[in-house]
Parts: sequence; C-alpha cells; structure tokens
Amino acid sequence: MARTANPENRDRIVRTTRDLIRRNGVPGTTMLDVVKASGGSRGSLYHYFPGGRAEMVEDAVRSAIDEYAAGIEYLASLPAAEAIPLMVEFWRAEAEASDYTAGCPIAAAALGGASEPVPRQLAGEAFADWIDALTRMLVNEGIPAERAHALGTLAIAAIEGAVILGLAQRSSSPMEVVADQLVALVDAARPGPAAS
Repeated sequence: MARTANPENRDRIVRTTRDLIRRNGVPGTTMLDVVKASGGSRGSLYHYFPGGRAEMVEDAVRSAIDEYAAGIEYLASLPAAEAIPLMVEFWRAEAEASDYTAGCPIAAAALGGASEPVPRQLAGEAFADWIDALTRMLVNEGIPAERAHALGTLAIAAIEGAVILGLAQRSSSPMEVVADQLVALVDAARPGPAAS
C-alpha cells in the first residue's frame, strides 16, 4: 500500500527550516540540521522536497514571505503612528523570545550570498512589496508619493537594520530608537496646514 503524504509533516519541515534560517542564515541551514530539529528523516525531506535543500529553503522563504505579507498589508491599513511601532514591536518580541538568536528570515535570505540566488531574489521582491505597502500608507496620510516611497524604503531598511543591531547587542534598544525616530520623521513629512 502506498503511503500518502502528510501535509502537517511538510509544514513542520518548512517551519523548522524557516526557524533555522532565522538563526543560522541560508548557507548555515543544512538538511541534517533540519532532520535533527524537525524530528523527521532524511528520506522524508526528499519525499516532500524532491528538489532537495534548495527547494526546501525556497519553500521556507516563500512561507515566511506569505505570512509576513498579510501582516504588512494589515499594518499598512493603519495610521503610520500606530503601524510603525507595531511593526517594530513584532520584531522586538521575536528577538526577545529567541534570546536574541533569531532575526528576520527574509533578511537572512537576502544575505544568503551569490550561491543562493533564488532566496535572495525572493527577499528582494518581498522587501519591494513591503516598501510599496508602506508607501501607500504614507500617501494616504497626505505625504507626496516620491517622499512616501523614500520614507517607506528608509523604514524597512531601518527596521531590518535595528533587528540586526538588536541581535548583535542582545538588546531591544536599537529597535525602540528606530521606532521613535521613524514616527518623528513621518510626522515631520506630513503636510502642515496651508499658510493664510
């Protein structure tokens, strides 16, 4: 009798791979590490990911992108003064919960190096989508489109950088500073009342 694939096992492997990418980066995430951390077997990895490690890593990165996209779109529907601190708070909580050992899997995919071009490309596309979402949010608050795009780019770069600083310093302080400064920048960029 042929065995049927269990989607829960595959999902567990994807989640495990994603967590390892957050902790070890793409180049530091091996099939053996995933087998040990997921409690699966090497055969099950090849069963669910016939393309091997590359397919498994790409699916883990795509899974993270899909999950975070919904959150980014939700946050972009809020006022910037609420959305930016919430975005930073998410990463602060994630960093603290991991005892400052795990960052953003999308940033880790971007840093994967030339030998990992697909995860890097996926990360670039995800960051562009996040910037677009923040740009729309800022335009809705009356900030001109070009300035809104620049601020959206700055926000994503600053938040991702703050997460990296926080991990390196084992502190939430860089994330808190970035949240405060980004809100101040957005407030200053809003058009004021017309002079009479």
